[in-house]
Amino acid sequence: MLKPHWYKVDWSLMVPVFLLIIIGIIMLMSTSSIVGFSNYNDAYFFIKRHLMYLGVGILACFVGMVTPHTIYKRFLGLLFVLVLVCLLLTLTPLGVKVGGAQRWLDIGVFRFQPVEILKFVVVVFIAVGLDRSQSFLNNFFKGCFPLLLVVSIPLSLVVLQPDLGNTAIILLVVGCLFFLSSMPLRHIVSLGGISFLAVCLIILSHSYQMQRILAFLNPWEDPLGKNYHIIQSLIAIGSGGFFGLGLGESKLKYFYLPLQYSDFIFSIICEEGGFIFAVLVLLLFVLILFKTFFIVKKSESQFSFFLGMGCGLLICVQALINIAVVIGLMPVTGLPLTFISFGGTSLITSLFYVGVILNISNDYQQKSYSIRS
Repeated sequence: MLKPHWYKVDWSLMVPVFLLIIIGIIMLMSTSSIVGFSNYNDAYFFIKRHLMYLGVGILACFVGMVTPHTIYKRFLGLLFVLVLVCLLLTLTPLGVKVGGAQRWLDIGVFRFQPVEILKFVVVVFIAVGLDRSQSFLNNFFKGCFPLLLVVSIPLSLVVLQPDLGNTAIILLVVGCLFFLSSMPLRHIVSLGGISFLAVCLIILSHSYQMQRILAFLNPWEDPLGKNYHIIQSLIAIGSGGFFGLGLGESKLKYFYLPLQYSDFIFSIICEEGGFIFAVLVLLLFVLILFKTFFIVKKSESQFSFFLGMGCGLLICVQALINIAVVIGLMPVTGLPLTFISFGGTSLITSLFYVGVILNISNDYQQKSYSIRS
């Protein structure tokens, strides 16, 4: 006998997500009030918008949880065309240029980054591809290369924006999914080599990205110019020490560190909370990734496994890249810290990914109940 469909929240996944969201609200209260009051005469300007985005994100999480995840496979073609159209529109007058990159699409009611939709569509495509081509994965030109070739079509539009940070996220997530599949390691290395050469060509074709690489290699060369961001970030991190200066006690947030409420919020986390608070944030992301793996490995289909892992990786790889940039291990990319930084599109889509993982978890539990009944 089948039980009517129900939805159960996996709290072992949601607790670290909620903790990161709470940390984000607290840190935004600390970091954004100065900029909000200075620019908009409202100390709560950013936090009010963030809470609005959070409300939409919670709704997106619910939608992801109640929508059967197999529906994305059924409408993959439509999703792929839709995201290509959106990416093309960013290169038209509808596209909004922010910080020298035309990554946003303004449709009147709101603006968003189509690349956030692309990341999910790519994960769905790779999940479908790996599920259908299990018997071809040993053949490089039949099972591996075609997948990367199709992904390169929308990625080329992302490069034109240009957006090297999100390009890196997509390539790393795809590489991780290939690694988790039965694809031979030599094929993964070959695809990695092709991707690396492509990224190098992209960097060489954009002078400002080449300057970021040079600044990364020698961050102390121009402390008041192109290296100002990373130097101020390192000063903030060093000032925090082991225990931090205390909540709200940051000095660098007073217009010394740019984007302290978005891309470089982890610097203030380190300054105010110290090494202990920074490690806590890292552990929460690790916990999300491990919990995602334990959820999706119980799924019966390869598609569900790769879709769920792809969603978990999208959340955690972005956070990893952001933190690596902030502590000086990678060139500046302009990516927000997942669940914590100010940024509507990233917060909403990340919560949607959580909902998709919960749907996969519920799907498995429903089938287990049906078998027992």
